[in-house]
Amino acid sequence: MIGESSNFIKLTLDEMTPKLSLIAKQKLMMKVWIKGGESVLYRAKNFSLLKTSDSAEYLLSLFSEGSDCDDPLIGKSVLFTFSLNESDYFSEGEVSKDDIQDALVIRLKGEFYRSEKRIAERLLTFPHHQVYAYFRVLNEKDESNVIEIKREEDKLYIDYKQRQKKELKEKLKKKINDVEDLVGFRSLDISRTGIAFTVGEEETKYFNDKNKYSFYILFDGDIFVIKGANLIYKVDYVSAAKGSSKHKVGLNFNPSEKLTVHITNLLRESSESSVAQKEFEDFIDE
Repeated sequence: MIGESSNFIKLTLDEMTPKLSLIAKQKLMMKVWIKGGESVLYRAKNFSLLKTSDSAEYLLSLFSEGSDCDDPLIGKSVLFTFSLNESDYFSEGEVSKDDIQDALVIRLKGEFYRSEKRIAERLLTFPHHQVYAYFRVLNEKDESNVIEIKREEDKLYIDYKQRQKKELKEKLKKKINDVEDLVGFRSLDISRTGIAFTVGEEETKYFNDKNKYSFYILFDGDIFVIKGANLIYKVDYVSAAKGSSKHKVGLNFNPSEKLTVHITNLLRESSESSVAQKEFEDFIDE
């Protein structure tokens, strides 16, 4: 039985009709799973509403992924979810196979439930992703309301091996003309509004809560520009290298549309998305 929850907002099928038509038109991805099982990715194909004077049937068809994926779902009651405009939508349905159209068909059971995106979701970037925060180095004589980084040029890339430095600079050169005055720090995790990275003892003095920071984020080869970031914390960080002292720096920034989309897609694809599925399973059992 469906209970009340602050995490899920109930929507009627009539309220969802425009959204279902949109995901079918845009052929968006969605996840389908039998309760307690692993989800399977499908792409929306078509949405139809069959109405009579005393009844209405809502059908959502999906592109078939072949018998190996389709067969376990046919004839079963399933849960499914898709994302649209920074919200996740969940519902239930019964699956059948349309052999003529070579598609799976979900006969929708009833209400939908919307779960807003958690703005605090963070993606662990180390070691699975190559994510760096790059700051432009300024001379001590430069003056600006926005502080980037000031340090001696001989120590620009003290934390990186020569080969890593060359590869990273080559990626940056594709979109940034002058990369010789940039210094980068490896990200530990990132969200839509913040990033955390490690710095050496020498670099800690350049980060304080009185300044604002502008920098580039190099994210697996893609470049994102961040402006007006604030320092949230600066704490000791345990380093694997003996004799070295590192600190973890956390910056907060206003969301960047392109970066938000990129992080949202990765979060959706990561194992963290299974948490939302389990939450919905628990929710419908209340």
